[in-house]
Amino acid sequence: MSSPNQIKKGPSDPVSTPRGKLRRRIRPLVKATGIVFLATGLMATISFAWRVEFNPDPTVWFTPAYYSQFLPLAVSCMLLVSGLLLTFERSKANFYLAVFGHTSSEEAAFHWIGLTRSSLPTWVMWVFFILSLVALCIAYGNLLGKKRLSVPEALFGLALGTSLALFGSGSP
Repeated sequence: MSSPNQIKKGPSDPVSTPRGKLRRRIRPLVKATGIVFLATGLMATISFAWRVEFNPDPTVWFTPAYYSQFLPLAVSCMLLVSGLLLTFERSKANFYLAVFGHTSSEEAAFHWIGLTRSSLPTWVMWVFFILSLVALCIAYGNLLGKKRLSVPEALFGLALGTSLALFGSGSP
C-alpha cells in the first residue's frame, strides 16, 4: 500500500515523459553551453569595452559612426547575460537567448548580403553567428524546460535584433 506522502509518477510527470527524459539527459550539455557562452561573452565584453571611445561633444553622439562602436559591446553583453541565465537555468533564459540569437544572426546576415557594414571583426562575427544558432535552438526548443517563449516575446526579440543590426551598423 502506498503512503500519501509518496509521489506517484505517471504520464503527467515531466520526468517520465520522453521529452522530460531527453531534457534530463541533455541538461549537462546545456549547462556546459551556458558556461561557454558566459566565458566567450565575458572575454568579448572586456575586449570591446576597451575599444569604445567616449566623446564629450554632444554633436557626435547621434551619428551612426559614433553609436556603431557600441554594437559589438551590446552583443557581447547579451551573450554574457544569456550565458549567466543559461548556466544557472533561470526562467528568462529563453528570452535572452532569443534576443542574442536574433541580434547576432541578423547582424551577420545583413552584413553578408551587403545591407549594412558591421563593426564586428570577421572572425568574431562568425563565432557570434554560430553561437546565435545554438542560442536560437535552445530558446525555441525550450531545452531547459522553463518558461516557453511567447509569440510577443519572439516578435520583440526579432524586432530588437533587426533594429540593432540595421541602425547600429550604419549603411554600406
